[in-house]
Amino acid sequence: MDREKGTAFNENSPRYMCCCNSIHVKTGTLIIAVLAVIGLVLNFVYYAVVRSHSINLASSIGSLVIGGAVVACVFYALRAQRAAFLLPYMILQVVGIFFSIGLIILCTFALAGAEFPQTVLKQALGEEKISPDIKTYSIILIVSFAINIALALWFLWVVYKCFVFFRDQANFAINNTTNVGYTVNVSPITYKRQT
Repeated sequence: MDREKGTAFNENSPRYMCCCNSIHVKTGTLIIAVLAVIGLVLNFVYYAVVRSHSINLASSIGSLVIGGAVVACVFYALRAQRAAFLLPYMILQVVGIFFSIGLIILCTFALAGAEFPQTVLKQALGEEKISPDIKTYSIILIVSFAINIALALWFLWVVYKCFVFFRDQANFAINNTTNVGYTVNVSPITYKRQT
């Protein structure tokens, strides 16, 4: 546990910094949450306006609701300084990373000439006839999903560091409240800090 002068929790410890030790993990997580809100809105507008099919609109509304709930949990975690509310975002990021890895594998098989992935990609891209550019699409998708995975891993790392910060802060508060005459039996993950 980082302590400054033996009695206070050191919030500015380098282990709670991100982006080359230039910003605190709470600020980094706030930036990620704002970017997630912008991404959700842009995704909804794209599928509601540009590709306005009932199936796309329904899936867009579903992703807006799920993503909105997850981002709301992140904002609440930042406001209340509770680590447990960062878990839904981290879980959704891990699921998204595995989904992107699966799509990279699918695109790799399409690039190799397998028929099934080409059919799936053509349906996903909205092309009915056979296109010779399916290999070009596959390469573009592989690169874009690889970039997506890199960003998702970075965001996951920053939010995890914020999770550790809130957990350590709660541990410090719990361990320093034992002088009231009884032992506090609280989990540091679900601990709500009194301000």
